Amino acid sequence: MRKYFLLILSGAAVFFTAGCAKKIVVASAPPVVATSKEVLYVPFTKELRQRIENNNLDIKKIQFFVDQQLIMRRTLGTEKADVKSGELLFEKGQYINEVVIPAFTPGVLESINGDRMKISFEVQNNEIEFAALGDNTFFRLVGSNWNNANGSADIVYENKVYRVVCGSCSSAGDAKLVVIKKEIDKMDNKKRIVQGRKIADN
Repeated sequence: MRKYFLLILSGAAVFFTAGCAKKIVVASAPPVVATSKEVLYVPFTKELRQRIENNNLDIKKIQFFVDQQLIMRRTLGTEKADVKSGELLFEKGQYINEVVIPAFTPGVLESINGDRMKISFEVQNNEIEFAALGDNTFFRLVGSNWNNANGSADIVYENKVYRVVCGSCSSAGDAKLVVIKKEIDKMDNKKRIVQGRKIADN
């Protein structure tokens, strides 16, 4: 008899079969909602970052989100091993460690270097790099050894190499950082009224 496993991560339901770990249904997390109204997101761009810096705001206090579902997998071999994150699957005689980051999962900025930003989506500070390189104004996922056929790439996570694909788009390279529009509007509307100085203040 074929057995089925159900994995639920942050609102995403994923079904697997025991024999081949084939996904039957992937239901990505619904859009984040607040006070019964859908939250509106805007891409985090070079221009937006410049506005934040010009306003002398701490960019590490900005709440970031990734706009696509990311699925990361690495092969552990025939010996079962402990995993820090995600789910341990058995596929074609080998154990597979799979980590799913649903669309619009919140993350925090851990470090920034030029137009490269490392974002953590877990408390273990496992970082994923996003960058706006060259003429690209959006901060998109950074990887290596890209496969144009399926849009997958290698990334380093938990100090190990994972193969990442996009579960909600054609390429993991399309995944980008977004922020909540309302929060950015608040930033733009902040102002202070200068009271001036009197001679007695000196």
